[in-house]
Amino acid sequence: MGKRAPCSALGRGRYSVAVPQTIDPEWARDRLEWWIRTASEARGWTNNRRASWVDPGAELTLLRRHEHQTRTILGHVLQRDDVATLLIPSSSTIGRVFVPNGIELAEYAIGILDTAADTLAHVTGTQAPTMSADALHEDVWRAASKLWSNGHYAEAVQRAATFLNADVQDRVGRTDVSDQQLMAQAFSTAPPEPGKPRLRWPGDDTDLTVKAMRTGLLSFSQGVFAAIRNPATHSTEEMPKQIALEQLATLSTLARWVDRCERVTAQA
Repeated sequence: MGKRAPCSALGRGRYSVAVPQTIDPEWARDRLEWWIRTASEARGWTNNRRASWVDPGAELTLLRRHEHQTRTILGHVLQRDDVATLLIPSSSTIGRVFVPNGIELAEYAIGILDTAADTLAHVTGTQAPTMSADALHEDVWRAASKLWSNGHYAEAVQRAATFLNADVQDRVGRTDVSDQQLMAQAFSTAPPEPGKPRLRWPGDDTDLTVKAMRTGLLSFSQGVFAAIRNPATHSTEEMPKQIALEQLATLSTLARWVDRCERVTAQA
C-alpha cells in the first residue's frame, strides 16, 4: 500500500478570494466538478473503503489528459502561478498516484467561485471592474500572450511594443527610423514629404477635436516608446504583473488609434 500523499495543498501558500474576470466562472466550475467526480470515482479500494490513490488504467489516463487544464483553472481562480501537480506519484507502487490534494484544491476553488461576488460586495465594499488582457487590441495581445502566460511580463510588454513599432513602419513604408523618431515623423502635423508619409487622425483639418487628436497622437506615441518600450527593452528586472498589464493597455490604446488613422502622402 502506498504512502499517504503529502500535506494538504491548502496548507501551503496564500490564496485570494477575488476571481479574475479572465475566466468564465460557470465553465470553470463545471470543469472543477468534473475533476472532483472523476478523481473520486477512480480511486481504488482498501478494506471496503475508497482509497486515496488511483492505479493505472483508463480513468488515470483521462485524469492525466485534463490535469494541465485543471491546474490552469485553479491558478486563475486561486490567483497563483505555483499550483503543484494534482496527481502525486506513489513512492512505493509504480504507476499509482494520489489524488486527494487535487480534489481538495478543486473543492476550495469552487467555494471561491460560488462566493466571490458576495465577498467582494460585503467585505471589500467594491465591485470595481477588472481588465481582461485578451480583450486588449488583438495584435498587441497576440504579440504578448505567449510570454505573458509564462510569467515573463516585461518581455511581453517589450514584444508588444516591438510589434507596434513594426506595424507603424509598415504603414508608412519606413524602415530607416524606429521608436520615438518613427513616431515623431509618422504623426508629425507637418505636411508629408516624398518618401515620408504621415498617419493622420481622420476628419476636417479645421475641426478642433481633430486637431487635438493629431497633436495628442504625436506626443502620446513618442511618450509611449520613450517610457514603455525603452525601459522594457533595456531593463533586466522583472516587471510586476499589474504594471505590465497597465502598460499593455497603453500600447493597446495607441494601437487602436493607429488603426483609425489615414495614410497621407506627398502630392506628386
